[in-house]
Amino acid sequence: MADVFLSYAREDVARAQQVAQGLQQTGLEVFWDNEIPPGTTWADYIEQKLTQCKVLIVLWSEHSTKSQWVREEARMGRDKGVLIPVMIDTSQPPFGFGEVQAANLASWTGDPEDAHWKRFVNAVTNFSQAAPRAAPPPPVAPASAPQQPAWTTAAPAAAEAKKGGVPVWAWIAGGVVGVLVILGIIGSVMPDDPQVAENTPQQVAANPTQPAAGGVNYQQQILDRLGQVEQAFVSQGFQRLAEPVSGQLPHGQYYNTPVTLEVGGEYRIIGVCDSDCSDMNLILYDQHNNVVSQDILQDATPIVSVAPQWTGPFTVQAVMQNCTVQPCYYALVLYGRPLQP
Repeated sequence: MADVFLSYAREDVARAQQVAQGLQQTGLEVFWDNEIPPGTTWADYIEQKLTQCKVLIVLWSEHSTKSQWVREEARMGRDKGVLIPVMIDTSQPPFGFGEVQAANLASWTGDPEDAHWKRFVNAVTNFSQAAPRAAPPPPVAPASAPQQPAWTTAAPAAAEAKKGGVPVWAWIAGGVVGVLVILGIIGSVMPDDPQVAENTPQQVAANPTQPAAGGVNYQQQILDRLGQVEQAFVSQGFQRLAEPVSGQLPHGQYYNTPVTLEVGGEYRIIGVCDSDCSDMNLILYDQHNNVVSQDILQDATPIVSVAPQWTGPFTVQAVMQNCTVQPCYYALVLYGRPLQP
């Protein structure tokens, strides 16, 4: 089993070889897909190596940032918590990967004493010697748990009436809506001074009843975090397809939201939560309960992505990994664009 999986664009094969040889000289075993046995399916063999590796290094360049295969390999490494990105030119990482600190080897010429190279090797060595970080098996909501209405991208639908002052949400097709509209939507599920109810985790998520203690503006906290990623989505041609799904979750609890996605589209789902939440995970399941995409990094703005091969039902699971003042407010926002050629 190789310690290191090296992901790169074919145009950067010379740099990939330089990095691979440098790592091998330190005693690390490196797989960089030039040794696939005859008669073996390339995709299956790559997937096996990705699953087994202790470290996944992606070489970001003007070529690799445009490569669907490299981005997919990097996503798998990120989801496993073993990704080490490396910049080999002045390009910026693709959207969704900028939160992981990258090593800068743009000017590295192969010198083993180079300061940037030595820091990079130390990071790779530490990763390869660490105990494997396995993602916890995702919880499945019990059949009796109340469910929010499904997000659907099939056609516009009229907004449903509020029940007891709590909005009922649906993801529906639509265009990009301004931040002020999102503020009003999120604000409507965050009452100023309601009674605190004794609820199950799923009921808490569906019925936001926790007061904003001390006048804390949780709406603005969520909007600030959303704004950090939303503009980049729009610049890449994504549109917000539906109203946000909003709610509350205590530490360690989760909530499932159904969504219908269509073939021919490329989708991103952003999760954001308030400043009392330092870690929220998102997991996207297909109709057979298989994990399609997940973001289990330690951050408060998880993002999952999918380009479905069929039109059908999916489930987005929000997991509140770390909430210091409970419960924490959160919101999910769905973006999409036509699948890029």
